[in-house]
Parts: sequence; C-alpha cells; structure tokens
Amino acid sequence: MEISVEPYKKLSFRTYFEYSSPEDLARTLVMSIPPGVPASTTLRWSNGVLLAIASFQPTDSITKENIAGHMLYDHIDFALMPNYQKEIKVPEKEMVVLNVLDLSEHPLFGYLGQWIKQNLSKKRVSQPSIMRTVSRKPTVPSKN
Repeated sequence: MEISVEPYKKLSFRTYFEYSSPEDLARTLVMSIPPGVPASTTLRWSNGVLLAIASFQPTDSITKENIAGHMLYDHIDFALMPNYQKEIKVPEKEMVVLNVLDLSEHPLFGYLGQWIKQNLSKKRVSQPSIMRTVSRKPTVPSKN
C-alpha cells in the first residue's frame, strides 16, 4: 500500500478585510446571534493573526482545483492577535464562545498567517486593505 501527502501548491482568496482588533472581529461574527442563545464556532489563529475564512460552495470546478493543489477561499477576515488564546468571549453575548485553533504549525495555515502579516496588514502596507488584489508568493522559512 502506498500512502502519500500532497500539500497544496497555491492558496487564493478573492477578498479580505482587516479588523482593528480580535474583539471587533469576534463582535462582528456573533452579531446575528440573539442574546441569551448559546452558540459556539471555531476560528483559526496562525503566527499572530486571527482568521475567519469563508469558503466557496463546493462545486465540481472547485473540487477539481483542490485536487490539482489549489485551495480557493471566497473571503478572509483577520485581525492581528500577537498572543494565542484558546477562546474569545464577547461580553454582550454571554452564552457565545469562539474557540480558537492554533494552526501556526499547519503546512498551509502557518504560512498564511505569516503572509498576511507581511503583505496585507495595515501595519505593514500603506495602501488601503479592503478589496485589493495582492499577488505575492509567501516566503517559506527553511527547515533546519
């Protein structure tokens, strides 16, 4: 039996938005949940960046792209969050918990967090960060 790991070769997304803080991102995500209703969801954290990712609906063409090694996302919301925390709570929504996965070591999302900090964050980029197309390859750290 042969087992192989075939990492994605490319990650693309159409739009993005940078929030000024993780709390602002969290507040926006839970805005539509009525008060007093319990709920939870999971966000991703990678190398100092909190991420909420919206995927495209699965179609034959998206599946073909994925099989070819191209991961496609519709939109990424993010906020710089230097220190990892395993959950975020929004005071106005006491029964809502946002779980956070640390994916800094993940072969795809680890690089995404670094790339966003270097290429999209307002703290690094002087141009507006909303709805702007950026085509730069992430730098891949060498493995010692």
